This record gives sequence, C-alpha cells and structure tokens, in this order.
Amino acid sequence: MRRGLIIIGVVLVMLGLISLVNQIFPSLDLGRFIGPVILIALGVILILRPKIAGPNVKVQIPVLGDLRNDGLWEVTQHEFWWFVGSNRLDLTDAVFPEGEGVIKIYGFVNDITIIVPDDVGLAVISMAFVNDYHGLYTKQERFLSTLEEQTPNYSSTDKRVQLQSFAFVAEIKVRPSL
Repeated sequence: MRRGLIIIGVVLVMLGLISLVNQIFPSLDLGRFIGPVILIALGVILILRPKIAGPNVKVQIPVLGDLRNDGLWEVTQHEFWWFVGSNRLDLTDAVFPEGEGVIKIYGFVNDITIIVPDDVGLAVISMAFVNDYHGLYTKQERFLSTLEEQTPNYSSTDKRVQLQSFAFVAEIKVRPSL
C-alpha cells in the first residue's frame, strides 16, 4: 500500500463517519466540536503521557514526521506518539540489555520499517482498522483484526524485541539485515 492511498482512504472514512453522524443526528453539528476535541486530546496526551509511562520508558511525541533509530541505540522501553509518521528501526547494531525490549508506536497512520539481523527475535503485535504487513516470511493484509507475528527464533534468542503498533492504519515492513 502506498502512503498516499492510505491517507486518502483514512480521510474518506473520517468524512463518511462525520456525514453519517450528521444524518442520524441532524441537530448535532459535529464540525463545531471536532477541532476543539482534537486540540484538547492532543494537549492532554502531550502533558500526561511521559508521566504516566513511567521513568524507564523513553517517550517521544513528534506528532508528524519520520524517526530513525539506527547505529548504536539501546532497545529498552520506547513509546512513539504521532498523528502520521514513519519509523525506521534498524536492530543491526542495536544494544540489547537483559530482558525483552518493548517498542510501542501510537498513531493514526503508522508506517514502520524494521531491519532485523539473524540473531534478534522479533514479535509484532498490531491493532489497527487496516493492517498491511510484509514480514520476512509472510505477507498479510488485515481489516478490523489484530495482527500477531514473530520470527522463528523469538523464544530461543537472548536478543528480543516486541513491537506494538496501535493505529487506524498500519503498514509494517520487516527486512533482513544485510
């Protein structure tokens, strides 16, 4: 799926939902409420999320854009929050402390690319309205269902990371390390 088509699809679905609610409740003008509700929700997330996540979780809230984690970076507890964005997580030279790393990505549209070497176990859990997954061994497109995949070595390796994606539309690509 191309990102442009995904964004157009999401906008059409949202406009359709707003139109449907306006037809069911003609006296309710949703246009007046949507903007302020979105601003309030974003403000609450920006203020409270780092405190709720805890001291050991690295929280980033870029809202829009691209994030790259490559080279020497520590795979521990991470959270990324945004509206539309893409993550590139290269695990080739990453440092894995004892235990499992957990990376949570929250967004409206998530585009995630993960580079996985042979000695790293990866589990992917994605909850989205639309999931498009291109893994090392499988391809899946899901609609209104949770996607769960893991590499065959996930249970047996010391280097493990669990990726959790929560979005309206999620495109996840898993690539082998070169």
